[in-house]
Amino acid sequence: MRQLLMGIGSGWSEVMAHKLRSFLTLFGIVLGAAALVGMLGVVKGLLRGWETMIYETGGIERISVMSRPAPETQREIAQLSPGRTLNDVDAILAAVPLAQRVTAEVTIPNGGRLYFQGRATWQNVRGVLPATFIMDRFDVQMGRMIGDLDNELQTQVVVLGASIVDQLFPRGIDALDRVITINGQPFTVVGVLREYQAGLGSGSFSSKNQAVFIPLTTLQTLFRIDENVDVLNVKVADVADIPIALEQISNVLTHTHRGIQDVRFETREDLLQRFEETRRSYVVSLGGVAVIGLIVGGIGIMNVMLASISERVREIGVRRALGARRNDILVQILAESLTLAVGGGLLGMVASIGLIKILQKVVVEANRPELSPAAMAIGVLFSGIVGVVAGLYPAVRASRLPVVEALRTD
Repeated sequence: MRQLLMGIGSGWSEVMAHKLRSFLTLFGIVLGAAALVGMLGVVKGLLRGWETMIYETGGIERISVMSRPAPETQREIAQLSPGRTLNDVDAILAAVPLAQRVTAEVTIPNGGRLYFQGRATWQNVRGVLPATFIMDRFDVQMGRMIGDLDNELQTQVVVLGASIVDQLFPRGIDALDRVITINGQPFTVVGVLREYQAGLGSGSFSSKNQAVFIPLTTLQTLFRIDENVDVLNVKVADVADIPIALEQISNVLTHTHRGIQDVRFETREDLLQRFEETRRSYVVSLGGVAVIGLIVGGIGIMNVMLASISERVREIGVRRALGARRNDILVQILAESLTLAVGGGLLGMVASIGLIKILQKVVVEANRPELSPAAMAIGVLFSGIVGVVAGLYPAVRASRLPVVEALRTD
């Protein structure tokens, strides 16, 4: 410990004795450490944005019931199945206790033309049940959502996303209670959704701003010629319940579809796996770039330590002559190298705070980088490791200097 403290003191003396050289040496470590913390902060922000996207679109507890062709053995009787309908929603709610929420959707084929006082836009119009707003986490800013009574009475009401309101209504005009037309049919605006901030990989947020909702039964009556639904989703309370829930839902749909196996299930376990793979790839790729910066800084430290040893050959010889062991010289040089690296790492942490603050001002909120204490600790740790590795060769070389030759050096 005494040798380590002496080495740290000696390293600090070297820094102060050669300020410009030490600054240039530390600069590489400062940039590398700041880049490492900044990269990890960016990765954390990106992944937080992705997690938010998954959460805002139903979470990982959602099960999607998808349509598929009947198996070959059932092709001749496939028409016996009514397909996915609202009866499936009622049956699942009644017979699957693990189903926390069930919803269905239909859309207008080829989209709908929304028109108001000379302004028009083509959009995907979704006929929904009230559970859709809860499952996909839509929040209304003004007015109300579509309710059960709207579907029961087939009312012609519409809920619009923030971007649709901006496209249809002049500035200063309140959209609530205004009557717009969808493919020529009048609809009263009863709700306006809040505006969602989009970010990288957050296309779902943009689509929320473009949302157009009307009652499912109204859409089926006015714009469809069948009773089938395009989307059927089930939400369970816990991911651990998904295997049992899948079995129960399969049994129910086998009954409602008259034994025809014309549905398949999609869960978000594969999405979660892709999320983990993306997280690892981001950390390895972006973190690797920052580590390269630290390695470059380490090469600078190695050069400085080799130059320092060349200048202090006689000093090392005197120490050896007075009884210092090779290990003492080795520890001293390593401690000096470590002092330079850790000092640069600490300055890099200060620089990383400023870097993250700047990035937070220019990156959208959904993917805003985060300053993590763990990332800062990793930055200092890596700086120390680079310092030890960079100082190892100079330390070994210094400890092996012949004493007599070292004393003869001027």
